[in-house]
Amino acid sequence: MSAVSLPINVQPWLKYTATTVGRDKIYRAVQYFSRFLAWYLLRQGATKDTVARFNNLKKTLGLSRKLMRFGKPIEHLDGAVKATAVKDEFLRYCAIGKQLAYAGYLTLDGLIFIDGSGAYKFQNIKKYSELANRFWLAGITFGFISGLYKTRQIQIRRETAARGLAHQGESEKSQARTELKSLAKEQHGVNKQLLQDGLDMLIPSTGLGYLSLDDGAIGLIGTATAIMGAKTQWAKVNKA
Repeated sequence: MSAVSLPINVQPWLKYTATTVGRDKIYRAVQYFSRFLAWYLLRQGATKDTVARFNNLKKTLGLSRKLMRFGKPIEHLDGAVKATAVKDEFLRYCAIGKQLAYAGYLTLDGLIFIDGSGAYKFQNIKKYSELANRFWLAGITFGFISGLYKTRQIQIRRETAARGLAHQGESEKSQARTELKSLAKEQHGVNKQLLQDGLDMLIPSTGLGYLSLDDGAIGLIGTATAIMGAKTQWAKVNKA
């Protein structure tokens, strides 16, 4: 008896949703888009019940994401230890700082989940939320600075490779072209991460009062960066 199979290949999707990061990006996109819709519908004169449904969806998904990431601080602490092996001193400190900042952020995020779920109410939950935003912003900033540094290093390597095109030997020119092509691909990845980090920085910055973006802008920013992160995770899982 022959095995029954679906008319489409669902394996890439199953691989993606099997990862915590993959599911988190989906939840994040829906959460932030719900935030945008609640803001938009309120200004379009929608009923309170309609706006409340999207606000409730946003809050529910926010709590679900916090629960799903409950053990993540340990992963980031392990990442900080592994980052000590990075050869470049500047990138090493950025990587360690980023991992420690995210460990702090997600630890506090876990406490916020406990409070939000009603399991236990903390008296200083507002301070925990503010501190979580500070750790989150610090983690993103370390990543952004690291991206700027990588851009400068790639530029230096690109200038060196470009000089190889001036050689008369065809092998040297071929090697230089290969190097330049590789550097262009590397820079493309760095640019995507810089854009994502630059946008994500606006969210905790607004939460801390450094900026005054409304829920509509924050909702769209969060949705966009969630989609960007989802595409990166999809390519990583499915080796695209």
